[in-house]
Amino acid sequence: MSRRTVTGLTVFILFISLCFLGLFIKSQSKIYQAEAEAVKIVNYTYPVDKVNEFYWITVNEKQTYFSLDFLDEKGTHRYAIINQAGGDVIYLTDQDIISEIDAKSIALADMKPKRILQARLGLVNKKPTWEVTLKNNNNTITYYYLDAKTGAWVQKIENI
Repeated sequence: MSRRTVTGLTVFILFISLCFLGLFIKSQSKIYQAEAEAVKIVNYTYPVDKVNEFYWITVNEKQTYFSLDFLDEKGTHRYAIINQAGGDVIYLTDQDIISEIDAKSIALADMKPKRILQARLGLVNKKPTWEVTLKNNNNTITYYYLDAKTGAWVQKIENI
């Protein structure tokens, strides 16, 4: 291959890579913006020292929640569940609900999936709920909902 061809291919690959990088950054900007707004709302009640995890959960077309797993300025581990539509906030401590790890363990023991994709905290029927997303052995997706206070099964949506 000639030097000109190699240079042309290099420029083309670089251009495509930059396009994909730009697309990725643009797709992530809404998540970062939502997290920043959630932290700003929570800061009014509990000054946030460290965000451990940010969750974005859509229960149905009318219910979307942003949740923060965070440490406040006193070092207390807290959770905040924020209704996207109204900004209403529910605060919980780690004594009030089971952890993300516990929720994943319960779902794993009950469903025996191929793997756990993620867990997110939100509200279902006005109750704190962990949504655990599982990939099954037949390569379908299951959403497994657990009551965040008791760890009891709430519902599951299978074979998606």
